[in-house]
Amino acid sequence: MGGGRRWVAVAIGVMVGCGAYEPWSPTTTTTATTSSDLSTGAASTGEASEGTTGAGSGTEASAGSGTEASASEASAGTIGGDPVCGDGVVGGAEACDDGNADDADGCLGTCQLAACGDGVVWAGVEACDDGDADDADGCRNTCELAKCGDGVVQVGVEACDDGNQIEGDACLPSCAPATCGDGVLWVGMEGCDDGNGVDDDACSDACVPATCGDGVVQAAIGEQCDDGDADDSDACRNSCELAKCGDGVVQVGVEECDDGVKNSDETGPCRTDCTPCACQGTDVVGTTCADLGFTCGKLACDGCGFDTSGCATVTPPSFDKKHVGPDFSGDGCWLQCEGYLDLAGGDDVPKLWGDGCAGAQFNRLRIACGTGPDKYRYVTLKKNVFKTGLVSSPELGLITEAKDHNKVDFATSNQVFATMNHPHNGASWWGSGVGCGELNTNLVVNNNCLWEAASCFGQNLNASRYLWVYVAP
Repeated sequence: MGGGRRWVAVAIGVMVGCGAYEPWSPTTTTTATTSSDLSTGAASTGEASEGTTGAGSGTEASAGSGTEASASEASAGTIGGDPVCGDGVVGGAEACDDGNADDADGCLGTCQLAACGDGVVWAGVEACDDGDADDADGCRNTCELAKCGDGVVQVGVEACDDGNQIEGDACLPSCAPATCGDGVLWVGMEGCDDGNGVDDDACSDACVPATCGDGVVQAAIGEQCDDGDADDSDACRNSCELAKCGDGVVQVGVEECDDGVKNSDETGPCRTDCTPCACQGTDVVGTTCADLGFTCGKLACDGCGFDTSGCATVTPPSFDKKHVGPDFSGDGCWLQCEGYLDLAGGDDVPKLWGDGCAGAQFNRLRIACGTGPDKYRYVTLKKNVFKTGLVSSPELGLITEAKDHNKVDFATSNQVFATMNHPHNGASWWGSGVGCGELNTNLVVNNNCLWEAASCFGQNLNASRYLWVYVAP
């Protein structure tokens, strides 16, 4: 086909009935058409119209149908049948197409619906979207910003996160672990928590309430000391008070006694300086004047200390220690100066008896008579007649006591007689003026009697007896 012209065969059909095409027969017209004629529908249509009977309707139908098909395909967003994302029309595999390039709305630029985890923050809906499955970073898997109290520990930011605002559990509302010293009481784990580093206040650094015996001195609760032991007798009492005299507990190595408020220098038994009283009440606890450096005497107790007014330091009388009699040291400073054993019928009592009893330092006299140191009677005179003699014979009222070995009194007429007013000069009697009879309650010293120490204060001995003489200051 030369000259740039091609031939187009046009089939002419007639629409019959309800729009069905029916071939036009039997005539087929062949028309020569140039390429320029094909460039526009008008030229083709005109040519066809001129050369073909009834061709106008057929050509129009064909041309119209083709034009409408192209517009339909364009509106469907296809080029050669493929959907185009961003043309505002949802097609093919598109979940959405809002016709814009905004990734932060409900439809992504990929024409997929926005969702948590797609890595794009959906404005107004999501606070964040990091596109990963890590729930412990700054963006939660719910596309919410991680924060203290959301119940998930944000790595590197939070040490704990229990999702509540309870201060007394293991995780604080600040997402810090509960610890001793944070100032918050961890229920069930801490006894206290004052949030400071002071160990000597009411709450220790171990978060244990301060108590006496914990080894820490808490001045705030009134402790003076705290040695942490159960020994109540050392320098720190179990009450956490410093041990002192008068607290009622004997501090070992420091105090000898401690009766607390009962300590008394007047009545004892423990003095106010926590030293024991030397004696108690009237009990001298076996101590004697000699134990305190005196020669003799009777030691007394004034309630807490010794009364030494009954003690004396004297030169003992000259006594050969023969026929030692009863011990009267418990009655005072009584020292034996004479001792005789009187046997029947013999001149056993020297005429000048009692010379050793006349010492100037001795002012009192005691005469005793009996069968031995465990059975006797005696009288005590308020003056030493061996030294001073008698004012008269007899002299009355000299005897201050008359007792036996059991300290039981016996009666006398309380008179003393001596030849020439002195016992050295021969006969003498003590207690009454009756003679040598054994039943008389006197003592007769007379070598003319059967018993030279006769009567023996009425003990009716009728046997050998002892005569003892004692002096005292």
